Amino acid sequence: MNTASKQFDPITFQVLWSRAISIADEMATTLVKTAFSTVVRDNHDYAVAVYDAEGDMVAQANQSTPGQLFCMQRVMRDILEQYPTKSLSPGDVIIANDPWLGSGHTPDIFIATPTFRGEELIGFGVTCAHHTDIGGRMAAPDAREVYEEGIIIPISKLYDKGEPNDLLFRLIERNVRVPERILGDLRAQMAANHFGGERLIEFLEETELDRLSDLTGPVVAQTEKSMREAIAKLPDGAYESSLELEREDADGNRLVIKLRLEVRGDEIFVDYDGTSPQVDLPINSVLNMTIAYTVFSIKCALHPHIPNNKGTSLPIHVSAPEGSILHPEFPAACMFRSSLIFNVVQIIFDALSNVVPEKVMAPSGTFPLWIERFGGKCDDGTPYVCGFNGQGGQGARYDKDGVTTTVFPANVSSTSVELLEVEAPLLCDRKELITDSGGPGRQRGGIAQEVVLRNLAKKPAVASLSGGRFHIAAPGMHGGGTGKHGAIQVGDDDPIPQPKQVLMPQETTITFTYPGGGGYGSPFERNPAHVLEDVRLGFVSPERAREAYGVALTDDNGSVDKDATARLRNQAAE
Repeated sequence: MNTASKQFDPITFQVLWSRAISIADEMATTLVKTAFSTVVRDNHDYAVAVYDAEGDMVAQANQSTPGQLFCMQRVMRDILEQYPTKSLSPGDVIIANDPWLGSGHTPDIFIATPTFRGEELIGFGVTCAHHTDIGGRMAAPDAREVYEEGIIIPISKLYDKGEPNDLLFRLIERNVRVPERILGDLRAQMAANHFGGERLIEFLEETELDRLSDLTGPVVAQTEKSMREAIAKLPDGAYESSLELEREDADGNRLVIKLRLEVRGDEIFVDYDGTSPQVDLPINSVLNMTIAYTVFSIKCALHPHIPNNKGTSLPIHVSAPEGSILHPEFPAACMFRSSLIFNVVQIIFDALSNVVPEKVMAPSGTFPLWIERFGGKCDDGTPYVCGFNGQGGQGARYDKDGVTTTVFPANVSSTSVELLEVEAPLLCDRKELITDSGGPGRQRGGIAQEVVLRNLAKKPAVASLSGGRFHIAAPGMHGGGTGKHGAIQVGDDDPIPQPKQVLMPQETTITFTYPGGGGYGSPFERNPAHVLEDVRLGFVSPERAREAYGVALTDDNGSVDKDATARLRNQAAE
């Protein structure tokens, strides 16, 4: 980062920073408007940012997934090591998807486009998008090595001085099942970067900045200062937590994440020593992602509204044992790393829950992320690969109920069943909320849903089923109750005990029962009027209202029986 940055008065600084953020937002809009896949266009599984010529982030798009976004800084550093600024030319486009350099799995492809004003390099537009398919065994939940998870693209030039790398294009096209969609999304990323480059040139000319790095220094410094101030409000000390996961190692032992979070003045040191060794399952989280979600979790708790950039992470130091599930050695499988790394949010919130209980939330039914993949051929022979993103309930917060059927900690959108039915020969038979799925509490856990999908095609579909919380439901916090377990059932078979890949012959259905979020606080402290409203909405049954919340309703469930409710709650308090 350039240390000889300009100084701005507060108003000018905020105007310039906001302008840079708006450029990143416009880039994201361009990406969405030109993308071919529902994953990018509708689920918004991407990250977008603007960088200066030294490779430091100036601004991010407001719609960016936290894992991809935080990993971008590492990607840019590695890109500039491979291609120093003096080796870059107008018309260059750089591509990479190596999980150990990027955001932890092969479908996330990074595209960086240098922007020149004349012969001067002024910055980069950078996008990362999750692609529908990257080859391999189509997101197999039993993969043992990263080689099974699709092609790995080292840092390379996709375009060199405006000339396409035909060999690389042909290599990608030959290795994916739906090349027109993958190549279309790559071109959408390049279009977004190109648009951002044009806006960067306009930005410098209109503001009379000599270079974009004149703004980077103050942006990073202000972010770091603000983050340090938030950390300094915590009492010094070490806070520990551990979490047992559903998945097991080769010896049948449950995987464990262990955490020691130490606050020292205005810095935080996070150590995952004691965490389980890496496993031959596609759930390992590379160190990039581990750092990304560690920083993100702390930021969510202590300073959720400040924009992300390098300054956010400078006061936070993260270490994990090499060869562990949070710092695996190549070539560990890592396709479903979100099923592991999302739990970092839970364990950090647990460690902070007694220090800042008003700033954390109970565990969610969205740990892990449920994104199911389907692939096969339509009756006319056209191949398809698509993802279906449906979610359970978020955990409750100190003063708010958990949000229903909403992803956390990632911020991707759920898949519209109408769009799914257009993209693939799949039919949604049912999609409905699940009564009593949210953990009871003073603040209720988020409500989950049930979705039933049917294969209409004559040929079987391959379904890579992820899911989670089949055996360990989302626990509550500070006296709150657990949410409902998750389950995946193929046809009339018993629910699957763990993620797996299955065949769906024609007319076969798969039922996804998503997990509910944990509750926060004692359910006997919940306002009876809120319990009544939950019953009216179908979120809570009258029986659950009585048993879990100590709230008795009149025979018609139209109002609260105040005397009976008082007796129930008094009995519970004795």
